[in-house]
Amino acid sequence: MGMMRTIVLGSVLCLWTATAAQEGVPAKGVVRPVVAGARGNAQDASPGTVVVTEEPAVTTLMADYARREHVLKGFRVQVFLNADRKLAETMRAQFLQKHPDVPAYLSYQAPNFKVRVGDLLTRLEGEKLRAELKAEFPGCYIVPDEIELPRLPE
Repeated sequence: MGMMRTIVLGSVLCLWTATAAQEGVPAKGVVRPVVAGARGNAQDASPGTVVVTEEPAVTTLMADYARREHVLKGFRVQVFLNADRKLAETMRAQFLQKHPDVPAYLSYQAPNFKVRVGDLLTRLEGEKLRAELKAEFPGCYIVPDEIELPRLPE
């Protein structure tokens, strides 16, 4: 009985929204853009100009979100593990020269330094990268790690 009420209520709501839209009455929850001219008045409207008004708190929240570092659980390929820091830094630099499009990270977990590469969302992407690097780094393997989100072009 509850399922039938949900279907009937949903159907009535859809019909009311469609009828209200046809009559020019904005339905609750429908957002219509405000078209404005150079001065921001709807009376001075020119085609193609949209003015978006948002709360100052939303602007502050979006700026704060953009400044924060966001990490995500994913995978990397570990290509180097050794206790010598200079050797690890050299290995990372050599990797970046050969593969400039793949990010490489140097980390330390006592007593070893690790060079891990890639920011991979799935293990399948990790397998593909590992297969590409296997000839150059025969002992490389996939490890779960916190990865960085790819940067969007600005």
